Amino acid sequence: MTREHEHNVEPIRGSIFVLTLKLALILFIIDSLYSLIFYLLNLGFGIPFDFHHHISVMLFITQIGKIILEIFLITYVILQWANNTYFLTDKHLIQRTGILSTEEDVFHFENIRSITTHQSLLGKIFNYGDVILKTSASGGYQGEVTLTGISNPYKYENALKKSF
Repeated sequence: MTREHEHNVEPIRGSIFVLTLKLALILFIIDSLYSLIFYLLNLGFGIPFDFHHHISVMLFITQIGKIILEIFLITYVILQWANNTYFLTDKHLIQRTGILSTEEDVFHFENIRSITTHQSLLGKIFNYGDVILKTSASGGYQGEVTLTGISNPYKYENALKKSF
């Protein structure tokens, strides 16, 4: 179920800064672990010469595994970022998520009871944060929708406040 023709605002995506930070953190952690393994395997124990070949093979296999893991994690994080979008229409907030299969949730503005914006110190510096919507509907249903790590959260908070 797509409502592309109803969208008044460009897709609301997560912050590029947060995406870059996640990617840098992935690379830092994996490279640090590899460096630790490399260091431990090259401590220079008094080992016979024939074990040096095995250590070289282990380092080569570890390097290939590291590259595969980095490619997988980087691809996953980018796809997750690219496929988690929000859209504002005249009467709805649409949340579309999913990498292999897409799920779309539609929240009606008349069910939104409050809007809160949260920014950390780093979020204030780099202009990203969370917009939290509290919803309720007939029958006692209450829920919370969080637009996580989006750029310029106050812009979207104001747009949402104008809509309901």
